[in-house]
Amino acid sequence: MNAPSPLQRLGGRIRARREAAGLAPADLAAAAALDVEALAAIEAGRRDPDYRTLTRLARALGVSVGELLAAMDEGDGEP
Repeated sequence: MNAPSPLQRLGGRIRARREAAGLAPADLAAAAALDVEALAAIEAGRRDPDYRTLTRLARALGVSVGELLAAMDEGDGEP
């Protein structure tokens, strides 16, 4: 089995934070000024979010951008 890519780990971290906050994808997307499809692509590791998008996601999740980006350096993508 292949190890998840850094983008997949980032997406997993965002998804885990969203679920821990009890937010539906549509709720987080709206709070971060994204469409649901864009959020789904980020969470799946198929889209590389720019810094502005990461900032909006982090703010909506109540975490720092650094906390989200730390997932890219970790092996499991868990919070």
